[in-house]
Amino acid sequence: MPATAVRTLVVDDEPAEPSTAVHAAEVVVDGIEIVAESGGVADARQKLDELRPDLVFMDIQMPGGNGIELLRGLESPPEVIFVTGYPEYALPALEMHPADFLTKPVTQPRLAACVLRVQRRLVEKRFTELALRIAGLATEIRDDPAAGKLTAEYPQQMLIRVHRRRIWLEVSDITWIEGASQYCRVHAKGGDYLLSRSLTSMERNLDPARFFRIHKSAIVNAAHVSEIRSTGDGRVLPVRFASGPLHPGRPHAPRRLEEAR
Repeated sequence: MPATAVRTLVVDDEPAEPSTAVHAAEVVVDGIEIVAESGGVADARQKLDELRPDLVFMDIQMPGGNGIELLRGLESPPEVIFVTGYPEYALPALEMHPADFLTKPVTQPRLAACVLRVQRRLVEKRFTELALRIAGLATEIRDDPAAGKLTAEYPQQMLIRVHRRRIWLEVSDITWIEGASQYCRVHAKGGDYLLSRSLTSMERNLDPARFFRIHKSAIVNAAHVSEIRSTGDGRVLPVRFASGPLHPGRPHAPRRLEEAR
């Protein structure tokens, strides 16, 4: 399941009808994970509290209440796609700003299109949350350099072998790290270093309060970030440092080849 999988709850008192289409969408649309199904309002409320899904396929008329009223009672409702046999509920349902309002019988292509739209909305939301965290920390460090100190449980320096020499690289000097298969390229104040370690392995030794995995092939040090922009599709998080922009996945010619120890 992809890291951006849409965790989905299906709420319907006639599960056979929507569930067939929903499970078909799960097969066709990459990134759907059905975490549970529910047939009534009380059970759905409990599952919403426990599972915190990203998306709910919600029927309206069900035993124990109304799907619209259930969502109104939630402090932070997830994304919702209404799936119902009652088209007269369209207006009150649309007041909840759902991703879509579908009437039964539901076609698989229409459902798949809805799910893709929800995925885009969720990715953009996650981008915004991450961008705010990075921007907030960058501002805090600029205002108070002491706030940028690494947590004591994480290494302050990294021992790197450069040909026949060994040097200590200050972790705080790392701007960003680019992954490439079983190697990673460390971009720092003193230059670029190609290490025979995976990006995931490097990530384990970095303070998560300061270093952020913004892309499958990029980790950034918030202390060096000067600008964050969205591409609009959420798949890449462009970052600009004082020394220039970051381009995840774009090849960079390393100036040195070394190995972390």
